[in-house]
Amino acid sequence: MATARQRFFAREGFAADGGYDEPWAEASFGPVPYAVPNPPTRAAALRVHDLHHVLTDHGTSWREESEISAWELGSGGAGRYPYAWFIALFGLFVGLVALPVATWRAFLRGRGSSNLYRERSIVPWLPRSVAEARASLRVRTTPAAPSLGAALSFLGWSALALAASAAFVLGSPVLVALALLRRLKALATCPLSYRSSCSASAR
Repeated sequence: MATARQRFFAREGFAADGGYDEPWAEASFGPVPYAVPNPPTRAAALRVHDLHHVLTDHGTSWREESEISAWELGSGGAGRYPYAWFIALFGLFVGLVALPVATWRAFLRGRGSSNLYRERSIVPWLPRSVAEARASLRVRTTPAAPSLGAALSFLGWSALALAASAAFVLGSPVLVALALLRRLKALATCPLSYRSSCSASAR
């Protein structure tokens, strides 16, 4: 799992250490960047979330983030990680608007599976192979059969996603402004010949 996570970082253009200890983090929604503080609670959630990327083989495009958000909710939610609850609900909302069928299928794929948010620590999982971890958590490769219970659960999460997304939209201008200021500062302090290598990286 640890080795697969390093390959995931390299493939997605993240720092070798995942950027977990950086005070700020940048992400983007399509072409629009935004910056958020990166306290230990957020970093702890991302350490688990990134392993879910490895387990489900999802990348970090907005489409795949929507699907993995639905998978995390379908597989039991984010446990004791408030930040993970927020990003999962926002990702679900985006999926409902832009790709509802794929989001529903990703939610069904999570049904019957477990996830690492329920674990006390992810450290014991890092030496395991990806195949072993998938088997232990019963990670599905195909969606579970639809059911009334699944549909009702999906509707409940969708209602919560709408409320969480409203809060994000209200605060998004501030987050976008922070990202732009960080990038301008990086350009101002970075030598011209090295700007491509020391500009702010998206997260």
